[in-house]
Amino acid sequence: MAGAGLTAVDVSRLITGLRFERPTGIERMELGYATRLDDRAGGVVVTPAGPRLVSAAARRAIAGAAAQHWREAASGGDTAAEAAAVFAFVDTGAKPARRTARPGWPLRRLAGLAPGLLGGAWRTPERALPQGARYLHAGLFRLERPDRFDWLSRRRDVAAAFMIYDLLPIEHPDFFRAGEDALHRRRLITAARHGRALLVPAGTVGAALRDFLEKSGTAPPPILTARLPTEDAFRPGAAPRPPGARPYFLCCGTIEPRKNHALLLAVWRRLAAELGDAAPRLVIAGRRGWRNEAVFAALDAPGPLARLVLEAPGLTTAALALLMRGAEAVLSPSFAEGFGLPVAEALACGTPVIAADTPIYRELWGGRVRLVSPHDVDGWTAAIAGGRAAAEAAQLNPAAAHAMTWAGHIDRIEGLLAAL
Repeated sequence: MAGAGLTAVDVSRLITGLRFERPTGIERMELGYATRLDDRAGGVVVTPAGPRLVSAAARRAIAGAAAQHWREAASGGDTAAEAAAVFAFVDTGAKPARRTARPGWPLRRLAGLAPGLLGGAWRTPERALPQGARYLHAGLFRLERPDRFDWLSRRRDVAAAFMIYDLLPIEHPDFFRAGEDALHRRRLITAARHGRALLVPAGTVGAALRDFLEKSGTAPPPILTARLPTEDAFRPGAAPRPPGARPYFLCCGTIEPRKNHALLLAVWRRLAAELGDAAPRLVIAGRRGWRNEAVFAALDAPGPLARLVLEAPGLTTAALALLMRGAEAVLSPSFAEGFGLPVAEALACGTPVIAADTPIYRELWGGRVRLVSPHDVDGWTAAIAGGRAAAEAAQLNPAAAHAMTWAGHIDRIEGLLAAL
């Protein structure tokens, strides 16, 4: 068959993600597939008029625009400047000027993509994908609209695989915007009905997905596990600060209720009361999210937290990796995760981790990180007060702590797709 071995990657979310200064983890996954998988089959963009097939050149242009906009290949100077601002706060308590996020849609970049997108305006994947091609959808984009994927029912020769990262909106609806649980139910059912296989990052997710589909009356296709990769920037390297420099801890992710930043602020209030200005700093690498007004108010209020806690949104991948290598530990107190990519990134850097004692973290990281209940303020205070030594669960070989590189992940994905 002409298209055997060729994979059309859905790149819809790379386009909509251009509204934001930095990518989400899901957008980074879609970017990784768009740039690393063979691109001869082109890409798919789900538009208001339906799915469209764009050329290989257009797929490369979309991926390139996203990588450039998100500064995924930031220069050493950019990285050093971002890290230096954080280190200045750690050493002196002086906060850098609040960064202003770049406004919405980057019209110039979109204009540059227009010829490639318009060139595929009348090419639907149903008609234009070669016989026996594969379709990889990793962005969850528009899966709540099953009509956008009905073409797969008419092209049974196309092996479609959908990446499902978690069932969190269904399992923990209180952590999400109203109605997100219903949308996610539709996404999962759409993927199951049209997918030759569903890909998940962990066995815990796969078991929950199978259970959900069976209870929903939807026959689950094969559910295959592929652990998520870490970017090459997250590797052991020289310490970015001299021995004896003031310690800091790092927490990564959007400031939303599920991430449990409220627990960390409670810990730092205690540390401030006990240690005063000698308390370690906390750096929160993530933008403000939703339904977290009490945490936002605490971060904005004057007082001890203002001198000890820094919000650092919009960091490049390279700057984040540099901060990870210098941290006493990376903290992940989330009530629930589908994988926990910052944990993997920290371990790949050789940095200790203190994380929530939850089923997914026990499966993936048990024995490699220190696990503490996400409700135990006393336990977290003791672990953080103990510093780096207390965070280390064992002497880790950083190279083996999280071995899934992008090269290894692509080999795994290629093998799974080839078997469909």
